[in-house]
Amino acid sequence: MSIGHKDITAGTLGCLVKDDQGTYILSNNHVLANSNAGVPGDAILQPGPYDGGRNPADKIAELARFVPISFPEPAPPSDCPIGNGIAGLANLFARALGSRTRLRAVRIQAGENLVDAALARPLDMGDLRGDILEIGTISGVKPGELGMAIRKSGRTTGVTNGEIQQVDVTVDVDYGSGRTARFTDQLLAGAISQGGDSGSAVLDTGNNLVGLLFAGSDTTTIINRIENVFSALQVHF
Repeated sequence: MSIGHKDITAGTLGCLVKDDQGTYILSNNHVLANSNAGVPGDAILQPGPYDGGRNPADKIAELARFVPISFPEPAPPSDCPIGNGIAGLANLFARALGSRTRLRAVRIQAGENLVDAALARPLDMGDLRGDILEIGTISGVKPGELGMAIRKSGRTTGVTNGEIQQVDVTVDVDYGSGRTARFTDQLLAGAISQGGDSGSAVLDTGNNLVGLLFAGSDTTTIINRIENVFSALQVHF
């Protein structure tokens, strides 16, 4: 089902999860928390704004909390003598050849991420159902494994089926506006998603929850391990 923070386009409502304080909607940070820009209490709309959701008429929840996404900071000058030496030598050649181009050694600071995940607190539990559209009730939680058959129900492409083709994947994801975030320990499947499917719960053929879909391309889909999501948000199914 379409859902989203009041200032985004639209993503997918993943599933319902719990902690000692109550029940929450689970989806991605970039769906519910506007890629770190949201603050607790922000309006969550169903459907998402791109699909006609308006605030406050379609507000069904409020942002509760999210796992911040780590983006690289601007690269400071490097203190590596080898890197600075190579850059200096190259600049001497450039100067001798009349080139105005100059090199500078920098130290890249790129934090790594495990999940793109957030929670929203429903205003009225009567607005929600525990089953997933065209898939049904989640039966449990299971680690994703290489070769595992999976499926998801997403806002854009509906129910699609695939297979986990790689595990322990490291991938750089473009969030727009010049921001790229690195994710480690991810699951990779084929082309089972498109834009707007972010936040979909990924299940095996026994309806066990294995992951949270958050990124993809024309050929691949990237999925957070559900155990990493639950650990980071301190929730359970």
